[in-house]
Amino acid sequence: MKKLVLLLLTALQSAATYAQVTKAPNGIIVTVKGHQVGLFATNATFCLSLNDSAAPLPIKSIFIDNQTSSPYTVISTPPLYGIKTAFGKLLINTGTGTWSLYDPANKALIQDGSYQFSDSATAIIYPAAGTCYGSGNITSKDLTKDKSGSAVNNGLAGIPYLWNNTGYSAFGVSVDDNAPATWNNAGQQLTWKYRAKAANLYLWPASTIYDGAKGYVQLTGKPKLPPRWAFGYLQSQWGWEDSTYIANVLNKFRSHKLPVDAFIFDFEWYTTTPDYTVAKEGKEGYSDFNFNPKLFPHPAKQIADLKAEGVKFIGIRKPRLGNNLLLDTARKNGWLSHPESDSRDLNFSNAQARKWFEERTKPMLQKGVDAWWDDEGESYYTCYYWWNTAQYHLLNQVRPKYRHFTINRAFSPGNQRFGYCTWDGDIQSSWASLADVPKDLLNFSLAGMYYGACDIGGFHGTPEKETLVRWFQAGVFFPIMRSHSDLGTTARFPYLWGEDGEAAMRKALELRYRLLPYTYSLGHEAYNTGAPIMRPLVMEYPADPAVANMTDEWLLGKGVLAAPLLNAGGKRTVYLPADTWYDYFSGEEVHGPKTIAVDKQLDEIPVYVRAGTILPLSPVVQYSEQASTAPLEIHIYPGKNGRFNMVEDDGTSYNYTKGTTRTTTFVWDDAAKTLSWKVSGAYAGKNTYKAVKIVLGKEEKNALIGKDGRVNF
Repeated sequence: MKKLVLLLLTALQSAATYAQVTKAPNGIIVTVKGHQVGLFATNATFCLSLNDSAAPLPIKSIFIDNQTSSPYTVISTPPLYGIKTAFGKLLINTGTGTWSLYDPANKALIQDGSYQFSDSATAIIYPAAGTCYGSGNITSKDLTKDKSGSAVNNGLAGIPYLWNNTGYSAFGVSVDDNAPATWNNAGQQLTWKYRAKAANLYLWPASTIYDGAKGYVQLTGKPKLPPRWAFGYLQSQWGWEDSTYIANVLNKFRSHKLPVDAFIFDFEWYTTTPDYTVAKEGKEGYSDFNFNPKLFPHPAKQIADLKAEGVKFIGIRKPRLGNNLLLDTARKNGWLSHPESDSRDLNFSNAQARKWFEERTKPMLQKGVDAWWDDEGESYYTCYYWWNTAQYHLLNQVRPKYRHFTINRAFSPGNQRFGYCTWDGDIQSSWASLADVPKDLLNFSLAGMYYGACDIGGFHGTPEKETLVRWFQAGVFFPIMRSHSDLGTTARFPYLWGEDGEAAMRKALELRYRLLPYTYSLGHEAYNTGAPIMRPLVMEYPADPAVANMTDEWLLGKGVLAAPLLNAGGKRTVYLPADTWYDYFSGEEVHGPKTIAVDKQLDEIPVYVRAGTILPLSPVVQYSEQASTAPLEIHIYPGKNGRFNMVEDDGTSYNYTKGTTRTTTFVWDDAAKTLSWKVSGAYAGKNTYKAVKIVLGKEEKNALIGKDGRVNF
C-alpha cells in the first residue's frame, strides 16, 4: 500500500506539468486532450472507462459479478500514465491520446488505441490484428468472428465479448444493459460501439481461449452446476395427452430400459390451450399459474410418483400472461415490458413484478416442480436474466439450497451464474438443422454459456429414423441432452421408432450415462476454471489451421473427441489432429494428424480418446441417482502421462461452492505404467464410488477408492 501511495504521489506531482491525474477507486482518471479517461483494475481485468459528461467510472451492470479490486501500481512516466498489475498493464499517452495494453512480459497486445465521442454515442477503436472468437451465434454460426450483434432471438444470442488469438480478451459494458455494446472488425481496425456517451471496455491478456474463458468468468461470474440429474437425458414433447398417457410413457421407458431423468411438459401441463390467439386484454378464466387437471388431477402425488421412478418434472413457462384479470393488475402497476404495444410480457426487471410473479408461482413449486423451461423471453436483452432471478429467489425460499436449473431460448452475459441452460431454438427436423446444432453449441461455449442443448430430432416436422438416431448419438456429447417435438409430429420416444431405432438410441443413452462421472466432473472444472464442457478442437490445437473453424467434431473436456454422423448414409471423414488417438469402441490406435474415412452402422458412433486420458465410466443406470453395486471403471489411454480430477458431491445443493466435495485426482505415469490417486475433500455421501475397476487395454485390475491408492501394470 505504501508503494502504491508513493507511486500515486509521484504521478500526481508529474501531472502538474504533464497531465491531470486523479486517484479513483481501483485505479486512476487521466485527463487527455480535454477528455477524462478512467483506467481501473477490477475482477482480474483492466477497465478502460470513458464518459463525455461525467467522471468515468466502472458502470454498474448486471453482467458484472461482484466488483473486486485487483492490486495495482500507478505508472507515471510522462507522457505515459497507467496502471500495472500481475496480469499486465494498461497505458494512455497524454501526448497522442492513444492507449495500449501489455501482457506481464511487456509484450504489446494492443497499441495506438483511440476513442471517439459523437451525439449520444461512443466508439473505442484499435488496430485490427489476429482472429476473433466468441460473441455467440447471432451474426454467424462460424467459430471465427468479424463482428458481434448484441441481441437475443429464437435460439440466438449475441454477446459483447471476444477472444483474439494475438493474446487478449475484451468485453464491452454500456450504461444500458438492454442496449449492449457491439464490435466490428473491418477496415484494418476493430471498433466497439456504445449507444451512450459513457463506455467501459474490459480487457485482459489471454494467450489461449482457456485464459479468455477464465477471465470472462472472473469478470461475469462462475457457471454454477445444474443438479446432477440434469446431466442425464431429458425427454420433452408438446402433446402430452392426459395423466394415463404420462404414466404409460413412464412405464415404457422403464420397462424398455431406456434411461431418462426428466419429463418436460409444454403448454398442456398448466393450460388447456396455448395463448397465441389471446388478445392484449387477456382471456377470461385463462390459466397462467395452475395445473391442467386433465394431465395433473393430483399434481403433488403424480409428481412424487414420477420422482419415485427417478424422473423429475420440468414445466414450460412463458414470460407473458393470458388471464385478463392478472393482466389488468400488471398494467395498472406498470409491470409489462412494452406497455405501449400489444405485448403481454412481464417486465421482470421490476422488483415488485418479480415478487408478484413469485407469489403466484410458489404453489407450483410446493407441489414438486423441479425446474423450469423458459420460452419466448426475447422481448428485451436481459429478460432471461431477470426472469431467472425471480425463479432462483423463489426456489431458494421453497427448497433452500436446491440447485436452480432452467432451459432457456437465449442468454445474456452473467446468466451462467444461475446454473442455466440455453437451447438453440425451434429448429427444423432435418439433416441441415442437425449439422447446425454443434455450430450453435460450440459458439455458446465460446461466449460463456456452458450448458448448451437443442431439440433432439428437431422441433418442426417428423425426422427420418436415421436422422433421429444420429441426433441422439450427437446429443450424447452435448452438455445437456434433451429431445423435443411439435404438436402433430411423432414424439421422440425411442420405443416409437422401430426395434433397430430403439436399440440404437438405447445404446446412445447408455453411453451418455456411462460418461456421467466424466461430464459431471467437467462441470466442476467449468465452475472452477471457466473451461467449457463442450470444446472446439481449436482450444486444444490452436496452431492447426484445419480445426480453426471446425464444428462437425468436437471435444468433451480435453480427452474425448466426438465425430458423430451428421449426414445420411453412415459415412463421413474424421480428422484427428497431431496426437495419438484410440477408437473408443474398438481400441484401435490412430496417429494424427490424419483424416480417416468411417462407415458406421445405425447403432455406431465415431468416438476417439486422446492418449493420456483417464476416463471414469459409470455402470449403466436408468437414471442418474439410481444406486448400483457395480464398480466405477477407470479406463486408461496410454502413450502420454495423464491426470484427471473426478469430483463427487451431493448432486443437488450448493455445498460444492463451499468445498464440500470429494475429489479423486487420478495420475497416470506412462513410463512406469502406474495409476495412482489421491483423495481430497470432506464430502462422504452414500452416493460416492467405493470400488473401481481399472482398465488398460485388455488388462483389468480391481481396487478400492475413497483413500489414496496405486496400481501398477
